[in-house]
Amino acid sequence: MTYDVVVLIEREMSEGDARRVAALHAKREEPVDYHLLVSSHPERGFGGPMALLGSSFADVAGLTGSASVVGSATGPSARISPPAAPPGPGRTPTAVLADPAVDLASVIEHSSRQLRVASGYPVHVSITHGEVLLALMQMVKATGCQEVVVVAWPETAAAFLCSDWITKARKLLKVPRVRLLEHDT
Repeated sequence: MTYDVVVLIEREMSEGDARRVAALHAKREEPVDYHLLVSSHPERGFGGPMALLGSSFADVAGLTGSASVVGSATGPSARISPPAAPPGPGRTPTAVLADPAVDLASVIEHSSRQLRVASGYPVHVSITHGEVLLALMQMVKATGCQEVVVVAWPETAAAFLCSDWITKARKLLKVPRVRLLEHDT
């Protein structure tokens, strides 16, 4: 029997992101299967995890007839390019990580490799071209996963914590555990 984990990422996973996700499951006795979920269009309204902030769970799950508009605070500029300090004396430049809106193939290749190396377990990749929460719900159901890990920008993570997103997601997805990690920046 395996322990299935769905990992939703907002952009390419860094080595540090992958190590932190793998560390969450390092002490498990059974093997872990990771299911990486990537949106093909994170910059659009319902494209990425950021979009969940602009809609209610009822809207996204199709329980109401309306859909909220995503506010400007959740627009692409808030998550596409993190602020990078210019390298100075004694500082090494930060690696540039791929964004799904620009280079989806690199995001998939690098993120799955990083997680596979960090964990030693298989990583299955899925791409959603539609609403990410619906894709997440389908993946949870199809894999019978026991856990969802969302790796998001610090701004997204903070907003998720403030809106009690984790509790709502756990109930909606019907999984015992939902975890939220910030992308390394």
